[in-house]
Amino acid sequence: MNKHDICLSDLAARGRAATKPVDGALELWTTRSITSIAFNLYGDSYKRHVAELPGEYRLPFRIDMNAKLDYPSFILLVGGGHVSFSTPSKDNRKIEDILKPSGKPNQDHYFYNDNNLPLGEYTDISVIYNLNEMQIIIGGEERYFSQKQAYMKSKRPFEYDPDKLKIRLAVTKLSTLSIKSISVTEYDKQAPIVRGAFVESSRNDAQGERPKPSFESAISGLTHDYQSEIRAMDKFLTSLRPMKFRRAVDKNGGKISYVASGYGFSYAINLSGAATSHNFGWYIVTNGKPETWGRKADNMEQALVETAKTDPALAERVFYALNDCVGCYGPRCLAKTLYAFNGQKRLTCHGRAMLRMRPGDFSDARGFINIINSTQQP
Repeated sequence: MNKHDICLSDLAARGRAATKPVDGALELWTTRSITSIAFNLYGDSYKRHVAELPGEYRLPFRIDMNAKLDYPSFILLVGGGHVSFSTPSKDNRKIEDILKPSGKPNQDHYFYNDNNLPLGEYTDISVIYNLNEMQIIIGGEERYFSQKQAYMKSKRPFEYDPDKLKIRLAVTKLSTLSIKSISVTEYDKQAPIVRGAFVESSRNDAQGERPKPSFESAISGLTHDYQSEIRAMDKFLTSLRPMKFRRAVDKNGGKISYVASGYGFSYAINLSGAATSHNFGWYIVTNGKPETWGRKADNMEQALVETAKTDPALAERVFYALNDCVGCYGPRCLAKTLYAFNGQKRLTCHGRAMLRMRPGDFSDARGFINIINSTQQP
């Protein structure tokens, strides 16, 4: 057994990731998006904007860390694979195999059914990779166990030198990960595993018939603060003129959309407990064949310029909030949208500005939409 206690200052930031020591911990964040708007499609952005542990490690090993995540999400990259934590919805709880990564979304979300971390609290996280089994432990609770990962079935344990597995950490653009400690323990034959209560769920588990959700029922499971902000935003949007927003709640109660069709503009709240977020932009009309897709209008650049006349800081925040293209669909993607503002350019995913559930973020959304309402015509 060989335990490596990692010195936090030895973690190397790559790409647009950044780190700094704060109160005995190391904070990690990034200034580039690492997931697409849908959160379930990944390009290679999450592999490039990372903090990398020093050295390379040999299986079997155990990774232990004590860390705090302030907002979803966090990805632990091991070799060619990764494990996701605190992703916004069940559809995105992905475990990518370290030997045979599929590059596809939703690989394990039916089985890795609870990857949530208690946001804003330091939590113990452990991930064990043996040659024949894998385990994930969060806060002392077994959240995942498998003897069916693809790398375990290979006749050759690895298609590359098993002494050269890199370990990296990545967070989304909205998140900060604070790390108090991290270690990697290599074992000669097998890392000890103590089984917990994890049971695989099935993709065919019956969901039962659900009643059609209402606005109030959709937000009922959120915190009081979140509900208050959403109700205030709802009142603002539905009473706005001359823009007229139509509200719709999706059939599963996971999203509330507001569409001003005359302007080709929409605002949406993605409901996912503590991972809830909201976004806005000029939407893409996807009726018909892909080659016919397009927008009714796209006045983002004009709106940024108008906003900068009275509130340049707000314009900069909105431009920064635009979700960066992560290359998840390749060169034929019609959702790629290039915007230029104040001497900067940003290639975006769907042209959407992504926001957290903070009062200031709601205020920014209202302020920006007010500018559109007062300066643009349908």
